Amino acid sequence: MKGFILPKFISFGLSVLMMAITISLVPANSRATTFHVTKEGNDSNTGSKASPFKTIKKGIGFLAPGDTLYVHSGIYSESILSWKTPIPNGKNWEHPITIAAYPGDPVTITPPVGRAFFWIQDGQAKYLIIDGFIIDGQKKAIHGLKFSNNSQYIRVQNSEIKNSAESGLIVTICGGCQNPATAPHDTFHEFINLNLHHNGSSIKDHGFYIETSHNLVENGKFHHNLGNGGKFFHGNLSGVANFNIARNNIFYDNSTSGKWSCGLILSSGDGNMAYNNISYGNYAGLCILHRVTNARLFNNISYENDYYGIYVGWPSTDKSYVENNSVYNNNGTGIFIGDGATNTNVTNNIAYLNKSANIGLKKQTGTTISHNMTTNPLFMNAKAKDFRLQAQSSAIDQGMFINSISDDFSGNSRPHGSNYDIGAYEEISEGDSSPPTSPQSVFVQ
Repeated sequence: MKGFILPKFISFGLSVLMMAITISLVPANSRATTFHVTKEGNDSNTGSKASPFKTIKKGIGFLAPGDTLYVHSGIYSESILSWKTPIPNGKNWEHPITIAAYPGDPVTITPPVGRAFFWIQDGQAKYLIIDGFIIDGQKKAIHGLKFSNNSQYIRVQNSEIKNSAESGLIVTICGGCQNPATAPHDTFHEFINLNLHHNGSSIKDHGFYIETSHNLVENGKFHHNLGNGGKFFHGNLSGVANFNIARNNIFYDNSTSGKWSCGLILSSGDGNMAYNNISYGNYAGLCILHRVTNARLFNNISYENDYYGIYVGWPSTDKSYVENNSVYNNNGTGIFIGDGATNTNVTNNIAYLNKSANIGLKKQTGTTISHNMTTNPLFMNAKAKDFRLQAQSSAIDQGMFINSISDDFSGNSRPHGSNYDIGAYEEISEGDSSPPTSPQSVFVQ
């Protein structure tokens, strides 16, 4: 029997169909395009590495999900305003839009007066990555970056923001909307490995200022800002800055205005938390205040601040948790609960050698204090800022079990012995005097 031969038009149709199926099975990111910007480029070019654009603004218009725009060495005085330059959206975090400094190239952005490098307020799910820039406001640009009006899913990483006229990084609910209390405020931004410093012109200006919910600040350095190093806060609303996380950061030498401010503030919402952070050299190290419920500070180290190590206060501050922190040698009170705060839980903390008081209570109600240590905990080497516990420490196994804290400051599981150790660290090995590593992420149930 002879083989069956398809008519030519059917055979051709099947070939086209099979080609379409094959193309559809190729991963989208395998078709991603890389564009380039250089100081010597031309905006009439194609954007390839051999034929680069001259401006970032030009390159942005060519991007599709999965694409990357690389910016090469140089100083660029640009500002990308979303209402003037539409910024394409990625599809998801597997297929984002990426705008990045070319690996190894120093790229400095100097936004014009009153602007920001990226000022995005289009209200869209961006899946946008901004990576590797030095943003120098030169005290002329109002912010380094500003995101508003429910623009969502922006990840800023490996970048420096300095010398902004106001806050270096700001996320607001909306600009000019009639009712910000009912406007959307779940933004899901991620700010990773940032260095924010020397920002602001007054006490009202900060390293970062975030009004919205479900944001992550991780592995950053926030220092020498006029106001706070960072704050989750809204000027007059509650229930808008919810479920934000600050972890593995260092807040130091902020409050350069000389006025009352903090390394970090948790405020204006429910369920905000800060853990595995270090804070020193600020007026107050870590703070919970203003219209906040269920805020948590745990596994943090706060030392040598100008007054408070940890401050919890304000009449609208309720159900705060201060747990497993190490608070040492602050010039005022180590852990202060007062000024109208209600129902605060202070558990498993080391508060030692603070000048005014180790744990101070004033004008508060409902505070529970349990399993804290105010005597010498035998830190490994406090002078060298090594706040791990010596094997002979009486803080070992004397803490209370806290189900929602699974790890310590270094990522070691809790408990290591029969019960939780008091303070930020679990003692895990005798005779180990090596310095602690950088803070690591912890798992919170």
